[in-house]
Formats: sequence, C-alpha cells, structure tokens
Amino acid sequence: MNYFLKSVLLITLISCNAQTKKEKIIQPKIIDSTRTNKKTTKIVSLNELKLPKDSLNSYSFVKKDIQLVKTTLKTKSYSKDTISQIFKRLLLNRIIPYWENTTWSFEGHTPKPTQGEIACGYFVSTTLKDVGLTLNRYTLAQQSPVNEAKSLAIETAVIEVNEGSKEKNISKINNVLKNGIHFIGFDQSHVGYILKEKGKLYLIHSNYIVGKVGIEQIEKSEVFASYSKYYIVELTTNSALLESWIKNKEINIIRG
Repeated sequence: MNYFLKSVLLITLISCNAQTKKEKIIQPKIIDSTRTNKKTTKIVSLNELKLPKDSLNSYSFVKKDIQLVKTTLKTKSYSKDTISQIFKRLLLNRIIPYWENTTWSFEGHTPKPTQGEIACGYFVSTTLKDVGLTLNRYTLAQQSPVNEAKSLAIETAVIEVNEGSKEKNISKINNVLKNGIHFIGFDQSHVGYILKEKGKLYLIHSNYIVGKVGIEQIEKSEVFASYSKYYIVELTTNSALLESWIKNKEINIIRG
C-alpha cells in the first residue's frame, strides 16, 4: 500500500472516530432528559418532574439549552418516537416544573414563572412558546378552548369528550388518549394540559380554584368535575405539531 493511500485511510479512521465521539457527546444531552426526580408511584408536585441537572439552572438558561437541542434535531435523523419523547421531556421535565405555584389570575400573562400572575390560557401558550413552538402566545391564549384545540391539532383530530358523567368522561379519555402530555380545553372557559403516565391521568394547569399552577390527579380535580364537555388534542404524539416544532413553522391560530 503506497504512502498516500495509507495517509488517507488514517485520516478517515481518525475522522470516523472523532465523529463517533461527537455523537456520543450530543446524544446523552438529549436522552439524559428522561431522568427525573420521580420516585413515587403518584405525582403530587411538578417539582418531582424536574430534571436534577436543572436544580441550579435559571429558566432563561433552560430555554436557551432547548434551542441547542432543537438545532441538534435539525441536523440529525431521529425516529418519530424519539422526537416525541424528547419533546415530552423538554416540556414536562424542563419547562413546566418552573411554573409550579405561580399565582393564577384571570388576566395574568407573566412571561416569567413565579414572577407575577398567569391565567390558564397564558400558562399553556407561554410554556409551548418557551419549549420552542413558533406561536403568538397572546393570540393563542385569547381564543376559546375549542379554537385553541383546533390550532394545536394542525392535521390531527380534536377528541371531544361528553359522556354524561365524570366517571364515564375519565374512562373515555383513558381509553382514547395515548401516553404523553396533551392539551385539554374545558367547554368554554378553561384550558390546561392532561398527562397520561403509567395508566394514570393528571391535570397540569393554572388552577383558578386553588389559585396557582400545579398538578393534580384527574379523579380528585374539582375543576374537572365542574365541567361536562372537553376538547383534547395530542401534543407529544402529534407528528404535524412536532414537525412544526423542529422546523420552526408558525402555528396557525384559529380565531373565533
């Protein structure tokens, strides 16, 4: 083998090894986000969901770090399931926990968790914007629950639930909803997230009854029991929404 060919092979080998090492550095940054402080069988606070590595990080740092993750996703190929899990962990375990105990107010629209007040619609629109969706948080928050649902659905169907009793409504939601974190609209006047995790359903919202942002089991929720009609849209399992997220496509907000 001549000297030139040996040199090319050596350079190629070094390049391949360097690329492999680089991928190993990037991958854990995304995959490690599945690790949380969760130790109990039932979730009772949003802080349990927060990543240990974010315990000393500011909210602004986390938002910038999420943009770096998105940049990585744009330059590499991942399966739909992997992207779904990444989006779920970024929203559920990195963004939302910071908002725990932020004061609820009907007109609240603070952009910073625990500083000022936040209405239910602005809690949803602000956290979605901060996880990297391209949307106008004011416009989305000002729409009716059903139009917020339609806006986030994009190409997927809005799941309408109206079964006549709380128990039947919960049963239907459990049957039709996939694991993950999703949007829920309550008839004409309230919105939040619904989390399905390990066979259990939770609401994450700016709760006007307790007066702050938090998480609660759906069976024990006074807010859920106060309504009979709901509009649900998949988020972490919504391929069209995830594509919009990665490619920075603006969410078309349905007005009405």
